[in-house]
Amino acid sequence: MKKEDFIKQKENLLVFVTKVSKTKELKESDKISLVKLTAILNEYTFENRIEIKGLLSRIIIDSLELDYSIGEKFIEFDNNIR
Repeated sequence: MKKEDFIKQKENLLVFVTKVSKTKELKESDKISLVKLTAILNEYTFENRIEIKGLLSRIIIDSLELDYSIGEKFIEFDNNIR
């Protein structure tokens, strides 16, 4: 994975989170989960991506109650890391 690709995918996910956060239909628990996931996503850098790969997915699956359509975007990002 090229650094530019990683950065673009991360930026796209952050834009997605911003858009989803602004929807009125979003449950309060989903909003809290998005804040937590965004904080974790901000820890991902191109340099440390391999070491922390899977962290987002594990947290979503093990800890958070998050709408599947939102969670799948984070899991897809995590899975695409190479």
